[in-house]
Amino acid sequence: MPMMFKLALYWIFIILFTFATQATAQTESNGIDTSQSGWFEISLPHDKLTRYFRVYRPEKLDAHPAVVFVLHGGKQSMRQIFKKDAGGSQEWQTLADKEGFLLVVPNGINVKNGDTNGEKQNWNDCRVPIEGSGSSSIADDVGFIDSLITWTNEHYHTNLNRVYVTGASNGGMMTYRLVTELGDKFAAAVAFVANQPVLSDCAEPKYAIPLMIMNGTNDPLVLWKGGQIRKQGVALLSAEDTLQYWIKVNKLITRQRITNLPDNSTKDGSYIIQRIFPPDVEGSAELRFYQVKSGGHTMPSIKHDVSMLAKWLVGKQNKDLEATHEAWNFMKQFPTKEKRSAEE
Repeated sequence: MPMMFKLALYWIFIILFTFATQATAQTESNGIDTSQSGWFEISLPHDKLTRYFRVYRPEKLDAHPAVVFVLHGGKQSMRQIFKKDAGGSQEWQTLADKEGFLLVVPNGINVKNGDTNGEKQNWNDCRVPIEGSGSSSIADDVGFIDSLITWTNEHYHTNLNRVYVTGASNGGMMTYRLVTELGDKFAAAVAFVANQPVLSDCAEPKYAIPLMIMNGTNDPLVLWKGGQIRKQGVALLSAEDTLQYWIKVNKLITRQRITNLPDNSTKDGSYIIQRIFPPDVEGSAELRFYQVKSGGHTMPSIKHDVSMLAKWLVGKQNKDLEATHEAWNFMKQFPTKEKRSAEE
């Protein structure tokens, strides 16, 4: 079946999912009781806009908790990525309950109508803005998320040396932008199904930062070999060139450990190759790269399936591991944001 037809059906699926999500959206709350556990929707003024985000406080929150920012993908929202059939992102709530960290899920902006509380949102990542594409946002998302680091510290007494960020697709690209422009405020980061742009709207990163990247080789949207998403907007680098970009930023040499991870699910038609680049010199930072063989535009998960329609449209979902667990186990190793400039 032609790829363009599949992609058209994919966006129809997203629209239908949007209506279902809007019907069950939680009520926002500005006057939250920080001692109460559960989900809260909150609004804050930023850059002449009202911006929205969700906070999940586990029942057993650490006294000075770590913070994990989770960024939704393009044409998604802060609510959708925790709905049934959303895939592996749902597991972040389970991890917060187990590990005692604060979960923060900001909302992007609808690039067509400027809605800040909707379900078809995008992030202003490092792609040069092009009108009519997913990279057309000009919102100050970096400043918004920076303000949330301060807000969470003021309200939940968070540990500013243990602030982490992760995202998938457009959220993964936004993760790259955040560690590029706020690299001194994040201890580590994880990007899923995301590549760097060929033409970047961002300056070069100032800091080396522990970073984990996970991409699928059969991703029909963020292509493994690079190129435009849906033949629109700014072209992306290949996954390998994205890796090489961050190897340079993190001041690493080619020394690496390559491991074929256990193929725990023989029915998913996929397996994962892990490449670890350890720090080499003072001021360098670890980099991990996961090549999901035959994987699509999805996060691997054992517990959380994406819908059958989504698998058909965006490719296979690997079932060998929980991508969120892999991400958290990586990030939590780095409890300090102390770094040296990547320019040194």
